[in-house]
Amino acid sequence: MRVDKEYQDDVLILRPYGRIDTLSAGEFQEKLFDALDEDSNIMIDLKETEYISSSGLRVFLSAKKKVGDRIMLSLTNVKQNILEIFEMTGVSNFLHIIEDDEELHGDIKVIFFDIDGTLLSHKTGKVPQSTIDAIRKLQDKGIKVVVATGRDINEMKKLPLDEIDFDGYLTLNGNICLDKDEKMFAGNEIDPGEVEILVGIFGAGKIPFVLIGEEKRYINYVDDVVIQTQEATHGTIPDIGEYNGEKIYQCLAFVNAETRQKLEDLLDHCSITSWNDTGIDIIAKTGGKAAGIQKFLDKEGITRSQTMAFGDGENDKTMIKFAGTGVAMGNAGDNLKRAADYVTADIDDDGIAKALIHFGLIEE
Repeated sequence: MRVDKEYQDDVLILRPYGRIDTLSAGEFQEKLFDALDEDSNIMIDLKETEYISSSGLRVFLSAKKKVGDRIMLSLTNVKQNILEIFEMTGVSNFLHIIEDDEELHGDIKVIFFDIDGTLLSHKTGKVPQSTIDAIRKLQDKGIKVVVATGRDINEMKKLPLDEIDFDGYLTLNGNICLDKDEKMFAGNEIDPGEVEILVGIFGAGKIPFVLIGEEKRYINYVDDVVIQTQEATHGTIPDIGEYNGEKIYQCLAFVNAETRQKLEDLLDHCSITSWNDTGIDIIAKTGGKAAGIQKFLDKEGITRSQTMAFGDGENDKTMIKFAGTGVAMGNAGDNLKRAADYVTADIDDDGIAKALIHFGLIEE
């Protein structure tokens, strides 16, 4: 059973994945009891735990008996179905359950923001003033603000984001990571073997297709679908170009759902997410915004539990689930909302500011 482990100050955080049941309870108990011997306070983050059976309950009861009052044993991010089991069996009477996560949110050190539909309103074409003000308050408190976007840095510069001074940039869905000065410190290119297939799709010219390297992006041809899709998302249309052997970090395709499925079936080493009904991102399966966030955390010495992320689209799901606290915008799809820890108001209803106030990170 997978159990991630990290330290936040003097607290050891354990994050089990999946189900804690007859098949996995023994392995989970072994890892938990090893942690209990370290004499650190323990917080078990159940954000990625789907279900706990009676075998799992006995592990928690045994752990509590083992530590007594010697150390604090807490649980956080407990899903409603699991909380109901704890309450029905009386186990909640013996465990310290942090229901609203207040003890975690106070130590947020970095917040990651998607751009389109999160920072930038599609309705107004601007960043709400409440968002700009909220981000300045965060940075005045020493909390870093990092953009996590499917766009490349040059396209991003064409957007009305001048009033925000970002502390880092995770571009191309986290596959090119830039520091505050826009210098690349990490990257995740698509496998060269898979690039050969992608270049073949680009050259065949059956669908509008964009190749994106470290320095440039270019499209094979432009049609009405490309124009309409980019206009709807305030995007720019790349120049028509040819592949010259450079590393490829992301591809875009302007396709319908049927063609998207064909691409998903074809590409073994890539993952696909949508950013519009006719626009998709293609990246390495080892990439994504969550992977980019981890590279930033490694660089800055920050833990996952000290992070928060805001998003609204399908390509935000991995980072929303990865962050210590994942916030879905009110204008997000239902799938992303289900993955989030908290759903805030619509972008045009001051959603970002309202969420930051809710978590006590800024004041009204």
